[in-house]
Amino acid sequence: MKRIALAALVAVVISTASYANNSWGTYHWARTSNPLELAIVDSTTDDWDGYVSQAVMYWNVSSVLNMVEEQGNTATRTRRRCKPPGGKVRICNLAYGNNGWLGLAGISIDSAGHIASGYTKLNDTYFAPGSYYSSADWKQSVTCQELGHNVGLSHQDEDFYNTSLSSCMDYQISPYQYPNDHDYAQLEVIYAHSDGNNESDSDGGGGGCNAPQGKGCNKGKANSNNGDIGWGMSLGRRGQTESFMRIDPDGTRHITYVTWVEGH
Repeated sequence: MKRIALAALVAVVISTASYANNSWGTYHWARTSNPLELAIVDSTTDDWDGYVSQAVMYWNVSSVLNMVEEQGNTATRTRRRCKPPGGKVRICNLAYGNNGWLGLAGISIDSAGHIASGYTKLNDTYFAPGSYYSSADWKQSVTCQELGHNVGLSHQDEDFYNTSLSSCMDYQISPYQYPNDHDYAQLEVIYAHSDGNNESDSDGGGGGCNAPQGKGCNKGKANSNNGDIGWGMSLGRRGQTESFMRIDPDGTRHITYVTWVEGH
C-alpha cells in the first residue's frame, strides 16, 4: 500500500461554529480504534489519478481517517462494474453515458449496520473536454464529495444558490474542491466510538442482485438506463441528490447516493 504524504498540508484547526448535521444516517465503518485505516483502490485512468490523490490527502487531514491508496485494475470491465473488495473502497471513471448522473457513491451495509465496502463512480460523459463540468475544479470537487459519502458524510447544503460553505460537501455554482472544518468535525462525531472489530476483516457481504432488469431487487429508476446496475428502490430525492436501496437475500443492504446533473 502507498501512503499519501501530507507534508504539503498546513495544520487544520477544527472550528466550533454551528452547522447543520451532515452525517449520512448512521452509516460508518467499524474499527477498534482511530484513525480508520481505509484502503482506496484507485481504478481510475491517469487523467483522474491526481484528483484521487488530492482528495485522499485532504480527507486524511481528519484525525479519525487514514485513507491509503492502492493501485487497482483499470480495465474497462472493472471500471464499468466498479465492484469493491470487501473492507475497501474502489473508485472508477468511465463514460457511463448520458444518464443524468455526474457521480455516485455506493456503500454496502452488513447485518451489524456497518459499512462493509464502498465504491465511487465518476461519469466521464459529463466531464468530457468542452463540457460544463470539464474543469479541474469540478473534477476535484466531485471526487472529494463522493469519497466523503463513502465514509458516512452527507451534504452540508443542497441549494446551489446559497452562500458557499467552502466545502466539497456543499452544492454551489462555483465548486469547492476540499472539505472544510465542519466536515472534519462531523467525522469526529461519527467516529467518536469504537467498535468490536475492524471492517477490513469483512468479506464485503452480499451475493449481488440477479433479478431481471426492472424486477425485484433490480428495480432501478424508471427510464434512466440505470436499472441494470441494481440500485434498487428510491429512498427519496432532494434537489440534485437521490438515494437508493437494494437488499440481498442474506440481508446485506446496498445504498447508492446519486448526484444528478443540474436540470435532470
